[in-house]
Amino acid sequence: MMHFLSNKPNKNKQNDIWKGIVRKAELDNDYSLSAVNTVVKTVPIYRNPWAVSAAAIVLLLLGSLWKLWLHSSTSFMDEKELKATYVDASSSSKLILSTGDTVLLDGARPLDSNLSQLAHNASSLDFRKLDHTKLQGQLQTLQTGRGKQLHVTLSDGSEVWLNASSQLKFPAHFEGAERPVSVTGEAYFEVAHNKKSPFIVTMGQQQVKVLGTHFNTRGYHNERSKTVTLLEGAVAVRDSRRKDAPTVLKPAEQYVSDGQVGAVHTLANPESVVAWRNGEFYFEDADALTIVRELERWYPVSIGLKQQDTTKKISGRIKRTDSMKEVVEMLRFFDIEITVTKNE
Repeated sequence: MMHFLSNKPNKNKQNDIWKGIVRKAELDNDYSLSAVNTVVKTVPIYRNPWAVSAAAIVLLLLGSLWKLWLHSSTSFMDEKELKATYVDASSSSKLILSTGDTVLLDGARPLDSNLSQLAHNASSLDFRKLDHTKLQGQLQTLQTGRGKQLHVTLSDGSEVWLNASSQLKFPAHFEGAERPVSVTGEAYFEVAHNKKSPFIVTMGQQQVKVLGTHFNTRGYHNERSKTVTLLEGAVAVRDSRRKDAPTVLKPAEQYVSDGQVGAVHTLANPESVVAWRNGEFYFEDADALTIVRELERWYPVSIGLKQQDTTKKISGRIKRTDSMKEVVEMLRFFDIEITVTKNE
């Protein structure tokens, strides 16, 4: 018996073919097909449940094979490559002016003559020296690249250190009753005291109000929690999404918020939070994912976590001038295995 499969069957043509087959059989004295005068009913493949199931299985197998091929084709860095990989030197920090102009702070080209007076070096700017009337009072933006840090002195004398992959927005000159800035990522502040003009740091939905103090803020886009750590003085932390009173911190206290609730913790070693300023990775009771994200902001690599205990907390320190090999060895000490690929 012959089956003709077609998504759009032509019944007349199929019947003509079938009749030809029957006549050929009769000429050969085979009359077994004479009683059948129509072809077998055609079932389109998309209506055949068995065909659909088989097609789905084939697609799943092809998908699995594709993923396996991608995985096997990924070239992970070996020990020699890890030893030769240091902080990302190819990225640049930027100053984006309110005029729309972008200045590469650590690029090959020198700063514009109007801005060159601001720079002590490629990683330090002093806006007290700004003489540019068009920028006065308007917001400027500083962005640090991967593996870059930046120090800026604002027009009031307050100092800010930006960690890697962070952003600071601030007026070229403070005007009015407050001194507002906003930050994404991580920054350390030493605020010049001015009782008449509170210094306000906005970090997403959070606001930190200070008069004069030293504190650290952290709020990266790919991290759920935001933290404010006080080292000296006093700050009031408030979340605009909640109606409760601001939380006032004392030195060595850290405010942690996940957007829903906030909690205050007392730190035995608050200096560990700002060790990045001194060129160190300092992890204290950190989970593996937090460590991996921190490393990816510094080294030109992508890091994958192999199966491991996600509840494990890690404490350790390592110099930011060390190679990826030293980092991998530190993690292996804590039974954490990672895969490292080079970012082009």
